[in-house]
Amino acid sequence: MINKSVIALGADSNDKIVEEVKDILIRNKFKVILHGSVGNENKNWVDIANEIASDVANKVVNLGIIFCHTGTGVTIVANRYRGVRASLCNTEEIAICAKKWNDSNILTMGIMSVDRKNIENIILSWINTQVDTEELENIRRIDNIK
Repeated sequence: MINKSVIALGADSNDKIVEEVKDILIRNKFKVILHGSVGNENKNWVDIANEIASDVANKVVNLGIIFCHTGTGVTIVANRYRGVRASLCNTEEIAICAKKWNDSNILTMGIMSVDRKNIENIILSWINTQVDTEELENIRRIDNIK
C-alpha cells in the first residue's frame, strides 16, 4: 500500500458510487483532493479530467481516480498529459493488470458499467498492486510508454 498518499478524485455527476469511493479512500487513510461534483463544483468531465491529469503530471498527487458516464472520455483527456497513464478499469482484474503491467497512475471508471458491488476491491487492488519489475520486457514496455 502507498503510505500517506494523496489521491485526486473527480466526477461530473453526483452518483452514489463516487461518494462511496471517497469514503473508501478516507477510511483507508488517504488524503483526497476532490474535483467536480464530489467537490461540490459543477464542472464538465473534460475540465475534471484535465485538472486531475495535470495534478498527476505535476506530482501534486500520487494517483488519480476519475468517473464519467462511460469512463472513455476522461481516459482520452487524461492520457494527453506527459507522464499520465490513465486506464479504464471497471473490474478488479483489469485494475490489477493496469497497475502491474502498465504502471497506471490514473484509474478511470464508467458510472454506467463499473462493477458496483466490487468497487472497494477494484479501488484498493489498483492502489495496492505493485508494478511487475521481475520481467525485463515489462519494464521496457513501461519505459516505452513513458
